[in-house]
Amino acid sequence: MLAVGGSPSDLDAVRSLLVDSAAEDVVEAEDIEDVGSMVGVRDDIGCVLAVDVDESTFVDVYDTARNADEYVPIVVYATVEESLVTAVSQRSRCRFLPRSADAHALEGVVEDALAAYDSDRNEGADSAILETLLAEGKLSMFAKDDRGRYVRFADVPYTADPAEARGKTDPEVFSQRAVSEAALADDLRVVETGEPVRDKLEEFTGTGGEYWSESTKIPWRKDGEIIGLVGYAKDVSKRMQYKKRFEEERRRFDKFASYVSHDLRTPLQIIVGALERAREGDEEALDRIERATDRISEIIDDLSALSKGDTSETNFSEEVLDALDIGVSTTEFPSLLESVWRLDSPETATLEVDVPDGTEIVAETETVRPLVENLLKNAVDHAGPDVTVRVGTMGRGFFVADDGPGIPPDERDRIFEEGYTTAEDGSGTGLTIVSETATQQDWELAVSESESGGARFEITDCPVVEPSTTKTGEPLSLSTNEDIGDVSVVGEASYDPDTDAWTVVGNGRDIWQDIDEFHFVYATTDEPVRIQGRLAELDGVQEYSKAGLMVRDGLGADDALALIGATRDYGSETLWRTRTGDNAESIQYEEPYDAFQWYQLVVDDRGVTLSFSTDGEDWQALDQLPIELEAPYHVGLAVCSHTDDLTAEARFENVTVHELDG
Repeated sequence: MLAVGGSPSDLDAVRSLLVDSAAEDVVEAEDIEDVGSMVGVRDDIGCVLAVDVDESTFVDVYDTARNADEYVPIVVYATVEESLVTAVSQRSRCRFLPRSADAHALEGVVEDALAAYDSDRNEGADSAILETLLAEGKLSMFAKDDRGRYVRFADVPYTADPAEARGKTDPEVFSQRAVSEAALADDLRVVETGEPVRDKLEEFTGTGGEYWSESTKIPWRKDGEIIGLVGYAKDVSKRMQYKKRFEEERRRFDKFASYVSHDLRTPLQIIVGALERAREGDEEALDRIERATDRISEIIDDLSALSKGDTSETNFSEEVLDALDIGVSTTEFPSLLESVWRLDSPETATLEVDVPDGTEIVAETETVRPLVENLLKNAVDHAGPDVTVRVGTMGRGFFVADDGPGIPPDERDRIFEEGYTTAEDGSGTGLTIVSETATQQDWELAVSESESGGARFEITDCPVVEPSTTKTGEPLSLSTNEDIGDVSVVGEASYDPDTDAWTVVGNGRDIWQDIDEFHFVYATTDEPVRIQGRLAELDGVQEYSKAGLMVRDGLGADDALALIGATRDYGSETLWRTRTGDNAESIQYEEPYDAFQWYQLVVDDRGVTLSFSTDGEDWQALDQLPIELEAPYHVGLAVCSHTDDLTAEARFENVTVHELDG
């Protein structure tokens, strides 16, 4: 206890009275300034005793002590004066004791003050810890009352606003009705039973696909009574996606033999059918046998390469082989269609390929070929030998349509089931392979009626890249830079002509979903445009800090956009908002950091084409997106720190921007 004021004999009496009770020691302050310095420096002072002070002196003692420690209590031991008693009663953590009180009363008041200080300081520390976790912990923590209403809610990205959530239950805060109602039921069960819920997995849908969180809820007790619950939820989407991918791979393994058998059956049937014609002297039959055996050889080679994880014996280009190391490969679509059609189609059937030469699907040939084979074979099997099949591109995908009898609407959900077939000698496996392939690639598969009344199969959310017909036009300068969205720290950009390098510094919570916060260096044009350059360095402050090339419809916080660049920890990224007002989606490729160093973004009548290169010369497309952009376009360099209060810095080299002709 720190004593101030009073005579030396008073302080001796106080010391002898209290030193053997709650206070371990009684120390003396010479004056009011000494009170402030001692309370501020020492961490063992739990009470200030002001002896024989008047109102003015008490107020000075109070203010000085409070500036040093907001919790330390003050006991005034003085003659009763109305103004003094009033002043003491109006201030927190203060007690007045008249000098006429006996020694035991003083001892009791000081003991209470010391106990209150210990309790207040602990509660203050707990509160500060909680506030820090809620504000900075990046973990979705919460406290709810006994009716499941939020009392406190952590301020973390992509969740509800804490102020708006307070006083509401999950169904009143979140749009995922089934998930939020189940969460409220868990809340009430925890309160009613006193049993915690631990690691409860919750699945919900959002922009870009499926998400999972794992929540823990524990009864919140006060004085032994349950008054609500406390808990936290953590995002386990990555883990669940890996688990789902593993389960899909295992399921593919189980069906592997069936699929291989199906793929081999077609060329074997061709060989068997053509042998008899060959024996009769039909030399064209020998050509069909040769093509069928070549196909069998291709299947065997592909299977061997897949089983060994080796693509060195394939005919892929060096550029594609580099991309295969990170899961990016392409298939030349028109040539694949022609190759498959020549192998197994009657001479009376017609294939119309409404796909520009050079069009590529960004996927491995081993993935695309079985899907195309089975769609074309399905058309021949079900529409007859005189069928006309038309294949064309559409947005971000392609279609296969025929002029056969079509598929009744009530049968369209069943045709992809294992074993379903209407052909006399069909196995019911072909369309299952199509469905499985689309699911594994996260492509969308739909069936409808073609223009001629037959069947039309559409594969969408599939990166299909048509070749460009434009030529390089006039160069543009990146002449403007500004912050987009409500950033906390102002960004900046500078260009060094000696090294032909841009340095861009940016803040911002994210570029994703409905958030656009970053620094942007850009040019504006009404013409088709191309920007390319090398991302030489990215000094990110958070795992999703990002930098890249961007085109935007405007400079608002939710305008249509496309971006290709890199994140700090998850490799290259493509990111897009298809139309103004939508949520933005993204793909991270998770390749080694410097696997993609050069990026290119092209805006023309094909949409927005996003490509990468290892040398700035040979470009490999990653995607072609149907972004709804209206001139003028804003094209340039973007940097986002993915934090509230820090900046990320990126260095771009050899950046060029050109309008395109044609």
